[in-house]
Parts: sequence; structure tokens; C-alpha cells
Amino acid sequence: MTAPGYVAPGAVLRGRYEIVREIGRGGYSVVYLARDRELDVDVALKLLVPPPAAAQVARERMRREVQAVRGLSHANIVAVFDFLEEGPWSFIVMEYVPGPDLQVRVAERGRLDADAAVRLGRDVAVALSAAHRRGILHRDVKPQNILLDPDGRARLTDFGSAKLDGQLGVTGSGTLAGTLAYTAPETLAGRRGDARADVYALGLTLYYALTGELPDRPSPHLPPTPSPTGFRPAAGVPVPAWLDDVVAHATAAAAEERFPTAAALDEALGRPGTAATLLLDGGAACLLCGGPDPLELGLCPACGGSAESADTLVFLRRATSAPARRATAHRLETVLPDIGGDAAHAAAIGERPVFRVPRAGVPRLLEAMDRRELAVRPVPVAGAWSAVPRKAWALAGAAVTAGAVAGTLAMPMLLWTSPVVGTLVLLGARRDARTPLVAPPSRQARLPPELERAVVDALVTLPPGTARSLLADVVRTSAALFATIARSGDERGLAPPLGELVAAACRAALDLADLDDNLGRFERQRERFIGGSPERLDVLSRCERARDALVQRLLEAMTAVARLRTQHAELTGETEPTLVELTRDLQTEAALQAAAAREIETLLER
Repeated sequence: MTAPGYVAPGAVLRGRYEIVREIGRGGYSVVYLARDRELDVDVALKLLVPPPAAAQVARERMRREVQAVRGLSHANIVAVFDFLEEGPWSFIVMEYVPGPDLQVRVAERGRLDADAAVRLGRDVAVALSAAHRRGILHRDVKPQNILLDPDGRARLTDFGSAKLDGQLGVTGSGTLAGTLAYTAPETLAGRRGDARADVYALGLTLYYALTGELPDRPSPHLPPTPSPTGFRPAAGVPVPAWLDDVVAHATAAAAEERFPTAAALDEALGRPGTAATLLLDGGAACLLCGGPDPLELGLCPACGGSAESADTLVFLRRATSAPARRATAHRLETVLPDIGGDAAHAAAIGERPVFRVPRAGVPRLLEAMDRRELAVRPVPVAGAWSAVPRKAWALAGAAVTAGAVAGTLAMPMLLWTSPVVGTLVLLGARRDARTPLVAPPSRQARLPPELERAVVDALVTLPPGTARSLLADVVRTSAALFATIARSGDERGLAPPLGELVAAACRAALDLADLDDNLGRFERQRERFIGGSPERLDVLSRCERARDALVQRLLEAMTAVARLRTQHAELTGETEPTLVELTRDLQTEAALQAAAAREIETLLER
């Protein structure tokens, strides 16, 4: 903590900024009102006072954040002018907003009415939307960071300050930043948040503005316990039902259940009663791994949910003893309760495969089955003969032998019919050996065949995480729109640009996964780079922003497609250009991200 009077009133920094008085404090900063002598205007100076051990990295990190945020010009964002140093001081020069912050306003005058809360929410949502489009996340949306102009306009401040000032630490991949009470559950769980984490924080801020307090929490030092259905301010104060729904949707525990973008939240606040149309439908889940099943195959592609590209059969390893085989069958019935006891027994003795999967999905499936104490072995479909059980060969051989003997002694006809019988026995056994217990249900194709193959290949390749989840959502909403087009016709010519968008999303998700992997590697080697050259931090900052910008484009793509599906009956001629523009944005961001990935990979190899 800093002592009172750390910089005395009257002190002049850089020969230009005269300190007037202290107006606020953060974890590692003090904010002063200052007079810019050169321009003769008031400004806010945020003086950075990080712990000595982290001072160099904190200054370099904040310098880069300021360079990024300085390019944001928006009526609802407090302008950042510069990052300067003088002697031991490092400080950020910002626009001075004379009004109080939201927390002071609520403490002094009580909770906001619905109209005022809606105006505030829309002001902050459009500010976040502008930043997210640039790949800049706030990560510390809270009442203290929302300033109120004398005219009532809300101004969002302290972009990037969570990386230094946040009580939870730096925002590398898998680490935390921001104020604990307003931090999204996925970020608290150690995952890197995206735009939906800022949506959650704004939703919780609206809850506070409407009620004057946060939802119940175990301790004043802990965040509210996440709610699957979100927090509803109307439980304690009079709030219009539609606004209560908006806040609840914004604060849902799972990111997938919230508004996918800040722009969608702004639209929900501006058009009462439309919240449901701006949310994604709950998608099907994989029977085995519980992951997204966007094509509604019963199993996700990684677990064998595609017959077309599935070239590998997965058998249980046959236990040596009868009790062990019974135990294996029982475990399999527990994991896959719909297959039945006879089928589980056939799998336990190695006569039937459990799954048929793409080769790329085998390692993930082996890992999933191993966690369930089920040992499996993969067999190429082309080698299915090797999986035919020995008893089938023995039975076929016995039939041929018996027919040959009988034919020689008494019934010559058996000389040629017994080989046919033996062959039929083997073909039946081979058919069983090629037919998995768990197979995709018969269904009408929802995507064009070539596009579905590309989607399946991408989903099989992607590891569980943000990239796979986002692509699954894009595919799910697009498949639903393709199905709608198939039923009602495609007079607007939506199908071709929609297909291009999905293909671009596949490529973008693969690039995103690569960069997430590299950022994860960087995080694991963080100590190597602490105190290193500024160029290394430049590379990291560029990579993080490229990553966040691409995530934002994927979120925007799924939102736009979901909206098109809802409004299909009212589509205008502007629809196709919208899809083309979204595809172009995805391709552009993916190219930038690929370059960023190469940069950080080169850095990690040094």
C-alpha cells in the first residue's frame, strides 16, 4: 500500500502535469486530478506503484496495454492519452470525468430505476463491443470502473488495468485478472475468458445497480455462488420481467448460456422481450464424453459420430477370465446404458466393436475409455477380418469339414454347399465385427457432404477447449439454418456464403487452438521470460490480442447465423453481404493470428 501524500499537491510531472489532489486508489495505483499546463485542461493521472519485484514487468506490460487502448475512440470509453515515466514514477494520462463512479452513485443515492439501469447497461455494452472488435477485453468491469458524466452518460475506464491492478494477478493463459466479486466462473476456474466474461461482469454490475447489492455470497471476500440460470434482481426489488430475464441470461454460470457478445446484450436491453432470440439453443451433448455434438449424431465426431470418415474400429480388450469379462460388461453398461446386456457381453468378449471413429479421434477416445477403466484396442476397418473371433473361424471350418466328409460318403451336394455355409458364417461374423454398438443414428444430412467432412475433421482434430466449443456453436447454428433453408427454399442465396462461413470457421478454430497451445506453453515457461527483453512482451501482447480478436469474430459469426435463422422468413437482400463480410473478417483475423502464432513459437524455441 502507498502512504498518504505519495505525490504532493503542486508537484509537476514531466514539466507539464501539475498534481491537484488524490481522487482514488487501486491495488497498485493512485489516481490524481492533475492540470495539463500545456493544454490548460484537467486530466486524470494514474500513478503505478507495483511491488518492487514486479515493477519492471508491470510497467512494460501496462505500456503495451496503453498503446492498444489508446487507439479506442468511443463516446462511452474514457480516453487514454499516454504512458509516461519520470524518475521512479510511471503514470497513465487519462481523460478526467468529473462525475462519480457507479458504486459511489449507488452508495450515496440508492439503486437505479429500470430506465437508468438500461441506459447505463447499453452505454457500457456498446463500449465493450467496440473494444472487443479490436481484440481488447476489459477483464475488470465493475461499478468502480464505470464513471458517470454530469449528463448521466456512462463511461467505462481502466481497460487493461486488471493486468496490473486486478486483485487476482496477471492475465496470462489460464490465470486470473479482475475484481473477484465480478469475475466470471470460467475465469475463476482457470480458463482464459473471452467477451462472455465481460458480459457476465456487466450483468452482475446491472444486478448491483438495480438492487444496490450483489447476490448472496458465502463471504464478503468471495464471489457470488454461480447460478446455472443466472441472477434475478426481481427476486428482491421491483424490476420489469423482461429486464430481469436479460440480467439472468447475462449472468448464467456457463458462458454458453449467456449472450454471446456485448452487442447482443445491448440489443436485448434496447428491444424488450427479444432476449431469447439472441441466445443460442442448448445443443446436444455427446453420449460418451459429454462434449458438444453439433451435428446431433449421438456421439461427437471425436467419439465416432461420423460414419463417413470413421476408418477405425474400437474393441474392448478381451479379459482372460470369465469374472473379469462380466465386470467389463457391467462397466460398459454403466457408461452406455442404452446398449443392453447381450450387446455389452458381445463387446466384452471381443465379438463386437464399441465404436467406429476417425483415426485422428482414437487417442482422445482411448483416454476417455481409460478413465472409465475400460481397456480398448483400435483396429482399422480394412483389417476387420483380424477382429473376427476364433470361434467363428472354427465354426466355419467345422461346417466345411463336416460337409466335405458327408459329401464324400453320402451326399455329394454338400461338397459345394458346405463352403457356402462356412463363408456365410464368416461374412456374418465380419459384419458384426464391423458394426459398432454405438453408431450414429440415421438422419437427413444437415450440411452439404463436403462441408460436413471438413467440419468432422476439424472437430476431431481440435482438443477440448475454447476453439472446439466455439466451432461447435457455429456449426450447430449453421446446421439449423441449412435445415431451415432445405425446408423453405433458398430464394436469397444463403447456402453458398453460409458454407464459406462455416469453412472459414473451421480453419479459424484450428488456428485458434494452435495459438492457445503456444500461449499455454508460454505460461508454463513464464519464469524464463520474466525480466526479459521488451520485444518478448511485445510478442506476447500481440498474440493475446490476436487470439481475443479471433474469438470475438467466431462469437459474432454464431450470433449472426442464429439471428438469420430466427428471422429467415423476413430476410432482406442484405443477408448475403453480411455473411460474406463475416467470412472475410474471420479469414483476416485467422491470417493475423497465424502470424502471431509463428512469432510466439519462434520466441519459445529461443
